[in-house]
Amino acid sequence: MGEPVGVSANQSYELYQKLEPQVREAGLQPAYAVEQDMYLRMYGIRPEVATDPSSLAKMQQMGYAYYFELTVGSLAEGMAYASNTADEIRQMKQYNSTQDREETKATVRFKLYSTQTRKLVYTLSATTEMTGISLPNKDQEDGYRGRTTINASTVSMAVDKALKKGAKRLLENCNCCQDSP
Repeated sequence: MGEPVGVSANQSYELYQKLEPQVREAGLQPAYAVEQDMYLRMYGIRPEVATDPSSLAKMQQMGYAYYFELTVGSLAEGMAYASNTADEIRQMKQYNSTQDREETKATVRFKLYSTQTRKLVYTLSATTEMTGISLPNKDQEDGYRGRTTINASTVSMAVDKALKKGAKRLLENCNCCQDSP
């Protein structure tokens, strides 16, 4: 697995640590390109451009069947706490507008390259949106009722959930992963 794009080096390693048991359980032997950096460079492979055909061919000679690339993006931190009066709710419904960013959101994109064919063989995007809980409050006016919304989720939680969800789909649906020892 290459170093995920869109996160810090520490977050990248944390994502690998979370993904590694899931991949190992599926019968694959994962390796983290950052940990293998010196070894890869000895064979002329630069991890940051590992998806070019010559690097994939060299990885195959080294015994790697696949190269896995992750990208993390579309991050949005939801509002932790919001309160709307009955009048604000009425106005939002009247003008078809919504409250600013109530959801915490993250997207993780997966790309799997075959070292044998030297091509991209599988892509997948997993998005997680975590919406807060809205509860009516005591404010009531003209048939509308105010509400309080609480969202305790974080972007990190959304990334973790998208990673697990996407990895599960990848391992279930990608024939190349199922055929690997």
